[in-house]
Amino acid sequence: MGEEVLYELGVDFDSVLDFHDGDIILSKYDDNLVQSIVNRLNVGLDELDLFYLNYGSIMLNFLGWKATDETISFIKSELESVLKSEGRLDSWEYDVKYLQNGKINIELTLYPNPNYSINANFTVNEDGVTITEEEEE
Repeated sequence: MGEEVLYELGVDFDSVLDFHDGDIILSKYDDNLVQSIVNRLNVGLDELDLFYLNYGSIMLNFLGWKATDETISFIKSELESVLKSEGRLDSWEYDVKYLQNGKINIELTLYPNPNYSINANFTVNEDGVTITEEEEE
């Protein structure tokens, strides 16, 4: 995949707002796409409605729920809603499960186009949705 196509995945400020040699660190390409999804999952639905309508999710509401098939269905439905709102995605695959410690694990494979995939692993816990592992294919 060429640099031009990667650039279409986006460039933005890294959500940590760290600096390197006096410059703010940017989140680029694959990282930017994953960061965008994490940001949307971490913001409560309509918390930013002054600036963005229908931005955010209710993902964090599922913490502490009993690990049932019904709860997993609710989580998957919310995840689908967030992924559908990301215009840079052609398709996606995911697996959602509760971990023994009560946290929720989400394994994602994102397809910006049919020939390119991005793998990301998220953990939903009391600190919000965090990236636990990320690699390119």
